Amino acid sequence: MAAVATMRLALLCSAALAIAAAGCPAGEGFAPNSTTCVTCGAGTWSTEGSSKCTRCQPGTWSSAAGADSEDACVKCPRGTWSSQYGSPTQASCQACSAGRWGGSDGLSAGKECTACEPGAWSAVRGATSKEVCTACPKGKWSGVAGARANQTCVSCAPGTWNSQVGASSQASCTKCQQGTFSEKKGARFEDSCVACPVGTYQPAVGQANASV
Repeated sequence: MAAVATMRLALLCSAALAIAAAGCPAGEGFAPNSTTCVTCGAGTWSTEGSSKCTRCQPGTWSSAAGADSEDACVKCPRGTWSSQYGSPTQASCQACSAGRWGGSDGLSAGKECTACEPGAWSAVRGATSKEVCTACPKGKWSGVAGARANQTCVSCAPGTWNSQVGASSQASCTKCQQGTFSEKKGARFEDSCVACPVGTYQPAVGQANASV
């Protein structure tokens, strides 16, 4: 009897090894700690002969059970991203933050959303193109990439002016010439620099007032 039992056990082990070697049908994988093939869950897939279900990559998701190829994993749409493996729903795709935009699908990290360039800003979440980035107006500038509000646009100081839209540095603020001054903050044109009144002078550039 012992010999028969041993033989049966050997046959069972041999059968289990054969199953393990053959793997599972497409869309299935072995259950944990088992050689029993079970249907791959949503967010996973497998091909013929696989022993396990493979998770969809970050930037993708799949609601289908029993998927037999990676093609079942759908890319997150433009303007969104996901860092999650094996996501079963599109809900894992998060909107690109304000100040950024996503021009391609399947992004796998928030940093892959492109930042608005210095000199521009956007308060819109989930943007899909650069057009959402609003340029700082004349008389202002911003050195911040990915700015989320127009408050990042800084006014040129008194004694300077800037006629450029979307300026990205303070160097864009041009200084008033000698003999002129400007008290105005955020001046947009050179004519904001006025000549010193009679009896006063200004030997320096970029000044906010005249000297007596």
